[in-house]
Amino acid sequence: MNKKHLFKAFTLFCCMTVGFGSIRAQQYPVNYWRNPDGMIQDQASLIFEQAYKILANHPPTTSPNDERKLALFSIDALLHDIRLDNGVAFREFIEKRHRDIATKLKNEKPKANEVRIHQLYNHAFMVQTPSVTIGFDMFRGGKADNPFISESVMQDLVSQCDILLITHEHGDHADISVVQMFRDQNKNVIAPPGILQSISPPVKYLRGESMVSENIHIPAKNATLPVRVFPGHQGNLLNNVYAVTTPEGLTVMHSGDQSNGDDLKWISRVGDELKVDVFFVNCWIPDLVKTVEGIRPQLIIIGHENEMGHTIDHRESYWLTFKRFENVKTPYVTMAWGESYTITK
Repeated sequence: MNKKHLFKAFTLFCCMTVGFGSIRAQQYPVNYWRNPDGMIQDQASLIFEQAYKILANHPPTTSPNDERKLALFSIDALLHDIRLDNGVAFREFIEKRHRDIATKLKNEKPKANEVRIHQLYNHAFMVQTPSVTIGFDMFRGGKADNPFISESVMQDLVSQCDILLITHEHGDHADISVVQMFRDQNKNVIAPPGILQSISPPVKYLRGESMVSENIHIPAKNATLPVRVFPGHQGNLLNNVYAVTTPEGLTVMHSGDQSNGDDLKWISRVGDELKVDVFFVNCWIPDLVKTVEGIRPQLIIIGHENEMGHTIDHRESYWLTFKRFENVKTPYVTMAWGESYTITK
């Protein structure tokens, strides 16, 4: 290349560099003078993204390393900064996490010997096996007219799910709009009696003074799920504690917001009557050690951290979960929203 052509090429390169630099500067400011909210939002977006990159490289496990813990603690810090509540960074973050789960449910089916556990917002889980997908306490978050998770993403999640179990009537567990989505698709919804009475077609109520059991048929999958309901309470409020056995033989139990010391009488006998493979427990459950000793699960998966409807003193932290579970001998997994954990049988 002669000097004339070399000079033209160099000039073109400089123009392109300046041009791209100007575009990038418009998209990503290099300073935020007089724009503190913009700085906080962009900083949060970056940290959310970086935290989930680390979580992807260090996925859920019963022995998390320091990198994974630090990523979870970074998410705690963001979710406890009330300046971010309902901001763009948080909204985009939580929507993407659930969109990713919907995509995985649709495109990544478990193998014959696998069960996948998907962590949704608050204390919601989806249990995906080769034959059925079971939802617990699925909740859009936010307010009814301004939810955190969009209707389209929640519809995608519901379309991949075969049954929904509601533990109790509190709005962060019994989301009327989500329940209606299930019933509109003619899918079973199980709940304690006296709630969700505006839903049509109606939900199915299960509850007894002692454990009750019923086989629930899933017509679309030609499958039957044995569902046991234990008579739990949050204070004096009815709180169904469910134990569901999948067609593959895995039994999962969901605590809901179980928190009543009198229920330890039946909790102490669960492990004698039933083999529980996975126990989904609310992170702040009272009498944690006694509850685990009574149920004797093979694995614990923890939920209910960082419920954004609470003030920050009750947005239970991931770091606090690790402190609370220090004396629990059963293996346990702490997951962030949108993460999945695979059990191989």
